[in-house]
Formats: sequence, C-alpha cells, structure tokens
Amino acid sequence: MALAHLALAQNNKLSKYDVYKGKLNPMRSCYDVKFYDIQVKVIPNQKKLIGSNEIHFLAMNDFQKMQIDLDNRMRIDSVVFNQQLISYTRDSSLVIIDLSTKLKKNQHQQVKVYFSGIPIEAKKAPWDGGFVWKKDSLGRDWVGVACESIGASVWLPSKDHWSDEPDSMRMNLIVPSDLVGVSNGKFSGKKDLHDGYTQYTWQVSYPINLYGITINIGKYEWINDTYQSRTEEKRDALNLSYYVLDYHVAIANKHFKQVHTMLSCYERFFGLYPFWNDGYKLVEAPYWGMEHQSCVAYGHDFSNNRYDFDFIIIHESAHEWFANSITADDPAEMWIHESFTTYAEALYVECMQGKKVYVQYLKDQKPEIKNKLPIIGERDVYFHGRTDNDVYYKGSWVIHTMRHVIDDDAAFFSLLKKFYQTHQYKIINTDKIIRFFNNNTNRKWDAFFEQYLKQPELPLLEYKIDKGNDGKLIVRYRWSSKTVKGFEMPIKVTMTKDKWETVTPMKSWQLIDLNFFDEMDFNIQTDHFLIKTKRIE
Repeated sequence: MALAHLALAQNNKLSKYDVYKGKLNPMRSCYDVKFYDIQVKVIPNQKKLIGSNEIHFLAMNDFQKMQIDLDNRMRIDSVVFNQQLISYTRDSSLVIIDLSTKLKKNQHQQVKVYFSGIPIEAKKAPWDGGFVWKKDSLGRDWVGVACESIGASVWLPSKDHWSDEPDSMRMNLIVPSDLVGVSNGKFSGKKDLHDGYTQYTWQVSYPINLYGITINIGKYEWINDTYQSRTEEKRDALNLSYYVLDYHVAIANKHFKQVHTMLSCYERFFGLYPFWNDGYKLVEAPYWGMEHQSCVAYGHDFSNNRYDFDFIIIHESAHEWFANSITADDPAEMWIHESFTTYAEALYVECMQGKKVYVQYLKDQKPEIKNKLPIIGERDVYFHGRTDNDVYYKGSWVIHTMRHVIDDDAAFFSLLKKFYQTHQYKIINTDKIIRFFNNNTNRKWDAFFEQYLKQPELPLLEYKIDKGNDGKLIVRYRWSSKTVKGFEMPIKVTMTKDKWETVTPMKSWQLIDLNFFDEMDFNIQTDHFLIKTKRIE
C-alpha cells in the first residue's frame, strides 16, 4: 500500500480495504474476466440473498492465487474449481482464492463462488448504495439495488474493479412467484420452480460494468414497444421494454413516449443505441433512478421538468453511451461518465428546442459549480466521497467550452460522434481522451484539460481598460499567473460594439484597440466559455 494512499485513507477516513479494492494488485491483474454466470434467489421477507457466481476468466500470466471482492456482510458458503472445493482466506471484503494448482498464461478457466446473506440496505439510494426493500402502494414487495457508490461486491462476489468488465453475462434471478424479476439484457425465459419461486433468465451479450448489474423485483406489467433507427433504416427495430407496477400501465404508456425522441437525439449526436441486441428497458424502481445497463432504473413519478422532459429518462439513458458503453477505468475518472452525460442533457434540449434554450439550460447549471476540488480524484482507491457536483455541471461546461473553442459546430459534432464511436465498448481514462482530441484536431488540449480537470479553480482572465493618446479605448488582457503552463485558450470579446470576435490571451499582457468610446460596450463571452473575469483598475 503506497504511503500516499495510506495518507489519503486516513484523511478521508478510508479503510485499507478501500485501497485494496481500488488498486490493481498482482492477484487481480493476473486474470481478465470474460463471463459472469450468476444465479441469485431473493427472499424479500428476510431481506436475504442466496446465490452463486461462476467467474469465467483468462489467465494473463502464470498464477495460483487470485483476489475477488465481497462485502463482509455477505457470507461465502464455498468455492469450487475443477469440480473440487478449494480453500480461500478472507479479510473483511478481501477474498484470496487458492486454486491449488498454478495456471498458465492464456488458460481459460472458471471458479464458482457460492454466497448468501443479508446485504447492506441503502438509506438513500442511489446516493449511498445498497439494496432497497420497499412495499408498493398496495403493500406488495418491491426490491431494487443501486451500488455505484460502493460497488457490485456489496452483494455479488466479483472482481470489483472498473477496469475489468465481463464480455457478457447471464443472470438467473429467482423471485417469489407472485412477483416479476427483471435484470440486464435480453429476456430468455422463466421457469416455475414449484416451491413458491420462479426463475427469470436474462442474457447480456455486451461488456457490462459491474455496478451496472442489477436486480428489480415487483408486481410488474410489461409494456412492449419498438424504435426504428433514423440513420440505419434497414436495421431491425430496437426492442423497447417498460416494466412498471401494474397500476401505472396507463400513465407509463403515455409518459414513456419521450424515449423515442431521446433515442433519436442521442443517435444523431453519438450514434446508435449501443446495446441494440439486448434491447432498451425502463424499469420502475423504489428509488430515484440509476443507469443500469439496458435496464435503466426509473423512479421519478412520471414527471417532467420545466424544459418539458423527464430528467431521469434523459440523464440515465445517456449513461448507456457514457458509463455503460464507454467506461472509466477508475472511480477517480468518474467525470467521463457524468460530465458527458450531463452535457448530453443539454444536447437533448438543443435537439428538441434549439440552441438558445440549450444555452439557457447550461446557464441554469452554472450556479451549481463550486470549484473547490479538482474534477479528477485520487486514483487506485475506491472513494466516492465528493462534496460537490462538479463532475456533473463543471464537466458539462468544460465540453460546452470545448465546443466554442473549436468554434465550428459541424466540426465539433463530427468530432464528438467520432470520439464516442472510437471508444464504444472500451474502458478509457483522461489520458486517452486527451490523446484522441490532440490527434483529431489542429490544437493540443493538454493544458486545457490540466486546467479544468486537475485544478480546482477556473482560469481567470484579467483585463484593464484605458484611453489611448487619441482618446480611443484600449483593453489589456491576460490569463492570470495561476493558470497552468501552456494554457492559451481563445475566447470571444466585443472589439466592435455588439460583435463577438476571437482573441487568444496569454500570461503576458496583450493589447487591443476598441472600435467604440463607451467602455460599457465591452463584453466578454461568458455564456460560451467557463472562465472567471477580473477588471484591474
């Protein structure tokens, strides 16, 4: 454990297990997960799970011992390898499995972990994480899970690290027979077990991030719909499934029509819905919402905001592109999920209502930007204890600013789509993002991202307004000395009254003549650029 990580753990009240869980040590990097075969029985009246996870993996090098993760509230009943019970040691959530034989590099193998117990119960899902055990308005069991903040290992034995997703997954979800069990992917059948429980089987055919694996149980009715691609008309229609409590079918039929406009707008900006073969699902949940892959949790009471859209549908569905298809390799890089998704909301507004309303939507977000912490956190620790929303709103404004630095909407939107399509189904980080934009534009973005993502403060534009010898106004301007090295971002100002023109401040003073005599006519474009300004007398 690095001293820096120990210090961070102490300062933020993290345990050593948060470090073990966050870091790729040799017993985690030695294998690459390929498939999870999960079976879980949910017993609502006991708030209990009984299940197994068969972990299929590829050996990345020779090894005998491997680490998996499981919250210490959950019990490991046994571990099976090559049809034999094998030994393991456990230190709280850290589980070290001894395969009893050394595997060779490039071997494909599987280990099956049987587990049971009462998982942590969320106090305020989705923010704190855990299982949600509620009753619907008719007193029937209604169950969900949201675990982004604490990880899938809060209930599921797994390699709980963002950098390793299974390439596919099967979920056999066993629930009381008077209820319905819904999980990720494509429904492939149900089986009455003749003991008061029914098994629902779901197949995921794409890589899936661990916290996106979900369980939904309730007295659901299924609403089936389809969506036809606007760009690939010959493609088979996308299957849309809505699972809602039986007394909400009528309102859901009407309210969920905006799913079509959402899919159309995001297809325009980013490309096709990424999990086409698995379908798209909205599932009514006993909490606000969550971006579970191909199984978006919805708990927003069928309500729209003042921009006439349902925030949960539009925001959580955008995560299908950014978080589920493109995934950050570490929680420190969560901005990749939340910033692009929050910006996608603004693009949805632009798609439906035009650019003027898009700008107003972003201006409404701006007061939430705090600038107290860098957007990028500490890597190699499993820590989500941020005290602000800058990964959402500041990050959204960073992308908005980039759009206006490029200053060519056709080029920007082409670049945004290429960025998504280059990285879909991949795990990335900020360095890869910078490399992409450096290689696909005529400018270097290193200092831009250094300033906005790794520094808490915004770039500060300092300026002076004086009169020259001829009586005309002169503006001197520069970036504050506190901006990072090499930061030379262009912005727009009014050198001529009511006309925006581009200037590129540096750290040394620069000078422009103004073509008017009233200094009140001088403006700096802060609706399109995320900066602070300071007039120096």
